[in-house]
Amino acid sequence: MRALLALLASISIAIAGIADVAWAGSARPTTLELSVLLATHGDAGTSIDPQLRELPQLTRDEPFVRYDVYRLIDRRAFALETGKPVSCALVNGRTVRATLQGKSDDAGPRRYQIAVQIAEPGKKDYLRTLTVTASENQPFFVGGQAYRGGTLFLELVIRT
Repeated sequence: MRALLALLASISIAIAGIADVAWAGSARPTTLELSVLLATHGDAGTSIDPQLRELPQLTRDEPFVRYDVYRLIDRRAFALETGKPVSCALVNGRTVRATLQGKSDDAGPRRYQIAVQIAEPGKKDYLRTLTVTASENQPFFVGGQAYRGGTLFLELVIRT
């Protein structure tokens, strides 16, 4: 009976070890969530698209407070790998390109360094490369392009 219990204990320890190795090797991928917002002026007061998450910046920070209507135009997610750019066509014909340049291995909240460019086909880059160090799940914004009587803002969020 002791031999059977010892064998079962050995098997359960081996299974737990295999599960730990499988869990460690299956780290969630780093993704970039890109939301395209159109900010305009309206006559009916403040209106924020219900599809937008809680973004207090829209009602308190410059340059967002210059507008009172926000509408979600597009939202996409892209897998990020260090040094491999991801691109997305925008509604105004330009292209946004983001490249993960590195991530911190420090204790505490993980931080990511990402380079963002917006280009127009056939022309020089519209926006010089913007390099941002961002915390996981904390949005940062790139904006200022005119579109349909308003301004486009890109909300970028790194998730794991």
